[in-house]
Amino acid sequence: MGERSVYRIEDESRPGNLAKFAVEPLWPMLGLMMGGAWLGLPWFALNGIAVGSPTRVREAVLAGVGLLGSLALAFVLLHLWQSGYVVSKEMLQYALLVLVVWKLTIGYMLFLLQSSTIELYQYYGGVLNRFGLPVALLGAFALRGLVLGLLPFTLWQLVMS
Repeated sequence: MGERSVYRIEDESRPGNLAKFAVEPLWPMLGLMMGGAWLGLPWFALNGIAVGSPTRVREAVLAGVGLLGSLALAFVLLHLWQSGYVVSKEMLQYALLVLVVWKLTIGYMLFLLQSSTIELYQYYGGVLNRFGLPVALLGAFALRGLVLGLLPFTLWQLVMS
């Protein structure tokens, strides 16, 4: 009789010790748009874990798919450039849009997944941290160049930007 049954809602968040780091999904999305994939995608995964999202595994997998897809697209774009299919700077700029759209699509899917969980979390008394804007701005303006300059490879810069 020591156990008692607990009623749980399927899509109810189960915050843990990292709940104090949970932020609105707007901030990781802004971090992805302004700072790059190196900031936005891991932040989405951490945010899902922090709030105890019921879709946190799906969110982490989607962030991983975003990185792997960016890597594959960057390989294809570099191959097209080196083999001469993309011959002008204008063609290259249009080709790079595919990579940007891929990252933004993954970010928007993550944003939508987390939004409903965050709303439920807040509705039932969960408090979100207010450091989202400073982290997004710091990542976009101070750390972006540092992270992109860590490795002198074009592939690194294409995937992480």
